[in-house]
Amino acid sequence: MLKTILPICLALTVIGTAAAQSAKQAPIYAPSAKPNYNAAFTDPANVAADLARIDASMNATFSFQGDFVQVAPNGAVSKGKIWLQRPGKVRFEYDAPNPMLIVSDGVTMVQNDRNLETFDRVPLSATPLNYFLKENINLANDTEVIGFQKLPGQWIVTARDGSGQQEGAITLVFDSETLALQTWIIADDFGGATRVQLANLAYNGRIDPRQFILREDTSRRDRRR
Repeated sequence: MLKTILPICLALTVIGTAAAQSAKQAPIYAPSAKPNYNAAFTDPANVAADLARIDASMNATFSFQGDFVQVAPNGAVSKGKIWLQRPGKVRFEYDAPNPMLIVSDGVTMVQNDRNLETFDRVPLSATPLNYFLKENINLANDTEVIGFQKLPGQWIVTARDGSGQQEGAITLVFDSETLALQTWIIADDFGGATRVQLANLAYNGRIDPRQFILREDTSRRDRRR
């Protein structure tokens, strides 16, 4: 169950900057063909300072809401709405026909299959999402950064769990000028990758707290017994 939730959680771990409030649609990231961008770290002397800039940008954003498009490893495309509020809260509401709804209330991550009427739970602290929904985000301290590429128009950061307890890696693609998050790519240990692209984000507005509450209908639960 944990492996089912974690790829989606990672997708929802990262926060865009409030400085980039344009609705510019970012292209889904494709690796650059230029050989000088192939190195894992294209500007190693400035990695610490650049990560600090990204931390500051993400920490300046306490909430956002907007749209997302997810491309699964098998090519299946899903769309939906995202609401995020630090610390700890996020909601991914997939459009039909995808039946999934994923909500964190700050303590527990719940995955609800609305067709099967199932509710699967893991502690937020047991997921990589916990790193990026913290009160204060610090990529250098909270993750192991294994790549940082500075391309024209994009900064691309690849990180994994430094403790080794979580599988896979996440690649975060930022606008190089505004440091707004554009796309994330989640790689698993089996060679698959899930891509998620954000669009139409509104930053630092009030979000109804009920968006982060997901209660199971006890009458339906009793009928399944």
